[in-house]
Amino acid sequence: MRPLLILLIFFSSLNAFGQKQSCKDDCSCTVQGKVVDAASLKPVPFATVQLANTNKGTTTNEHGEFSLTALCVDEFDLVFTHIGYKTLTHHHDQFHNNPVIKLAPDDLILESVVIEELSNANAFKSNTTTKIQGKDLDQIKSSSLGSVLSSISGVSTLTTGSNVAKPIIHGLHSNRILIINNGIRHESQDWGQEHAPEIDASLIDEIEVIKGASAVKYGPNALGGVILIRPPEMELTSHLHGDLNLKGETNGRAVDGNILIQKGYGNLAWMAQGAARYQGDMSAPDYELTNTGMREYSTAFGLRYHRKNLDIKSFFSYLDQELGILRGSVTGNIEDLADAINDEVPDFTSAFSYSINTPKQRVTHTLLKTEAQYNFSNSRLDIAYGLQMNNRQEFDVRRGSNNEVPSIDLELATHSIDAEWLHPVVNKWEGSIGGQWLYQDNNNIPGTNTIPFIPNYNNTRFGIFITESRPLNTNVEFDFGLRYDIQLASFRGRDSRNDIFRNEQNFTSVSGILGISKTLKTSGKLRFNIATAWRPPNIAELYSFGKHQFTNEYGFYRYTLEGETLSTSQVLDNNTLDVKNELGYKFIANYTFSNDFIQIDASPYVNIIDNYIYKAPGGISGTVRGTLPLFIYKQTDAVFAGADLTINYEHTLRWSSKISGTFLYTKDVGNNDVLFNIPPNMVSYGLSYKTKIGEYEWGAKADISYTFKQYNAPRVIRPEVFVDDPDYNPFIDNNANFDFTKAPDGYALVNLASELSLQKWVFSLRVLNALNTSYRQYTNLIRYFADEPGINFQFGVQLKL
Repeated sequence: MRPLLILLIFFSSLNAFGQKQSCKDDCSCTVQGKVVDAASLKPVPFATVQLANTNKGTTTNEHGEFSLTALCVDEFDLVFTHIGYKTLTHHHDQFHNNPVIKLAPDDLILESVVIEELSNANAFKSNTTTKIQGKDLDQIKSSSLGSVLSSISGVSTLTTGSNVAKPIIHGLHSNRILIINNGIRHESQDWGQEHAPEIDASLIDEIEVIKGASAVKYGPNALGGVILIRPPEMELTSHLHGDLNLKGETNGRAVDGNILIQKGYGNLAWMAQGAARYQGDMSAPDYELTNTGMREYSTAFGLRYHRKNLDIKSFFSYLDQELGILRGSVTGNIEDLADAINDEVPDFTSAFSYSINTPKQRVTHTLLKTEAQYNFSNSRLDIAYGLQMNNRQEFDVRRGSNNEVPSIDLELATHSIDAEWLHPVVNKWEGSIGGQWLYQDNNNIPGTNTIPFIPNYNNTRFGIFITESRPLNTNVEFDFGLRYDIQLASFRGRDSRNDIFRNEQNFTSVSGILGISKTLKTSGKLRFNIATAWRPPNIAELYSFGKHQFTNEYGFYRYTLEGETLSTSQVLDNNTLDVKNELGYKFIANYTFSNDFIQIDASPYVNIIDNYIYKAPGGISGTVRGTLPLFIYKQTDAVFAGADLTINYEHTLRWSSKISGTFLYTKDVGNNDVLFNIPPNMVSYGLSYKTKIGEYEWGAKADISYTFKQYNAPRVIRPEVFVDDPDYNPFIDNNANFDFTKAPDGYALVNLASELSLQKWVFSLRVLNALNTSYRQYTNLIRYFADEPGINFQFGVQLKL
């Protein structure tokens, strides 16, 4: 019944929206927006706005706002000029609202840019969103994507060593976070903590984080939130320009650089990018972190063609990574493992080296995307095709020639088609109807000389959705959305005796969203949003089997635990064990306030997740490939509740402060227990200074953060217990979760930054962990063996081409 209901809504909606007279017929087209200074973001009054190749134009008012009415075309070029600023030509159409024109002063290296709000945009008006763009992004985007996102309140990182970092939003991570890269769902082997998103942060022009469970337009897996990543826009009317960035770091003795160039010709535009990073062993304050080197190479190309109502974009990107994993995380026998967890200095620590030995991982990711947009008289159709190829190789410490052979070798191909119709506005209802198709083929490459960690599988997913918004009055807007998905999966693998097994499983669910936003008379805004999201169990949760870097893992269908015996001799299936979809119900409220001096953003939330799946310690496992911590998957009902707060205060034109904090409480309500590996609470304070002297612009910033100890942590069973009794079952008398060590103590970090701009040049200095603090991060499982990296000086230079 539910699929039929969704289809009924879908097709009835198609018939409900009537046609509307084109603005070309009655000259009713309009455009309005705002012009601001690109450096200070202050309004630029009395700037000239000209409709290209005509005598029609206007000027901005004292607030930098402009409006052009009675236009007889729905697609045109606007030229923005002002004395002391660079001229900007912008191509505009009726499907973008309220462009913000950021004009760059003539004496600064900044480029003038345009930020547009997409009509029927990806985010509902009631969503709680945060953006990183401009200089804030430039200062940190040479880091990994996970590290870049951690600058947002409510977002932390799940790390493995010093190189692998993935975002956590409100306590949820991996494939509970949807990453939309350049309009395409980023698809990779994201089932492991050791698997970071294969996205080059140097190519990102803007990041938007949606903290609600707003998966209606994007499909399953957004229980924690959605991350929208946008590359630089290929402007149709732009001169040849770009930038060159070079950076060196003391910790790891790393060098990296990237170059971006682009140009527009009126109806045609292109861009090209390349980046590389070469890093050796990182170091903690008191010792080297042996085998933590990194190699990363990436390239990207884009092409845009525009003619009348048709806009076509193609994009290609390729990323190649080789990442070392701390050598001291892999041991021989159970006594060695206990010693490694207890020792201050990791085993196998040696002098600095650029070499990357086992354990390590090698990953490549290719994205090819083509999208077309066609503008009708009062609606628009978007169609996008994406092809992603993801190859992952993981190398363990093995004997003899096997040491050079990957123990995990996977190849994932993902095809996707997205279609969306932005319908005409009818009785103030504005929205879209669309559908998605996705097909995945994941295969183990022969020759690993091991039983595959996960089986081969195929996924086919279909989804349809409708999203709508409508103003209820001048201050209140209402949102709703509905989606139906079906996923068909088939699995083919080998059991512990190397015999072939097969299984098929189907997953279906409905997700939806209701929201309301209200603009207050006191320069504030309130948003309330309740949404449902779902996620089918991933391949590793069902079928993982054996060694994965420095742990042993067993999925639901690969082990049984009865009494004191953990058995992996048989492969279960969905007829024997019912592993259910995760179902999330998230309520989030948001209050924002802004005036000339202060900006406040506060967001409390509650996320109730039925059938929550998580990985937790299950004991110690001894195999021919070493003695390792054992992790098993569990399923329960859980609650995630908390709040985020950010306050920005402008003391003067030169001095400003930022205070932020995040609070998170979680509970396993199904078993009245605590959850494992949940990020602790954190507060931070930042003080910034900026000034301009002649052609020089200089700024400095200091950030102080304190991460609390995770007091809501499981009980502790030290590894010595397993040394004394290798057959010890930690759940025989107590079924509660446990950890091998207590949660690390709280710690304070100080980061410093300074930047000097002169014409086309920018020189920067950042000091991370400026006090060289020794600490361990709770959500980094390498904390069992080593501290986090110590002080790191980063020197950068940027040239605007």
